[in-house]
Amino acid sequence: MNYKFESNNKEHFSLHDCLVTKAKLEDNKLTLYFPEGIFYSEYGDHWPNTSKAAVEYVVDYLDEVYIYVFKKVGKKKVVKEYNVEQLVKKINSNKWKLEFLYRYDGYKEIMHTVFVWLDKKPYSYEGQIFIGANSEKFRWNPPLESSD
Repeated sequence: MNYKFESNNKEHFSLHDCLVTKAKLEDNKLTLYFPEGIFYSEYGDHWPNTSKAAVEYVVDYLDEVYIYVFKKVGKKKVVKEYNVEQLVKKINSNKWKLEFLYRYDGYKEIMHTVFVWLDKKPYSYEGQIFIGANSEKFRWNPPLESSD
């Protein structure tokens, strides 16, 4: 997909309430695709407010990208860890969609809290995705014009 704009300035973007339905892992780059867009502060306060978008993370070590999924088993919560290859496969096989909630930044690491959406019961899990990234690039197309 070609995008009209790109930026490395994370201060202007939010992925809160945005949904990933496709992912790609190639040449130590993880790309997450947001078909309904992401939030860009220059376009106003509505979420999401771009049209199709993607975020690309450049990672040195693939084992620094993983997701913890919190599953309820009986009365207990169990944490299951998935590596980046498993994450990409789950998303691209339509078994998972990721809805981003909150972002936390560390030194060369980003952690997002997410909902992992499923197409069967229990329909969702809570999760945390960790991305050890040297860089992060936001790509997007402008919002579609409203016909109102």
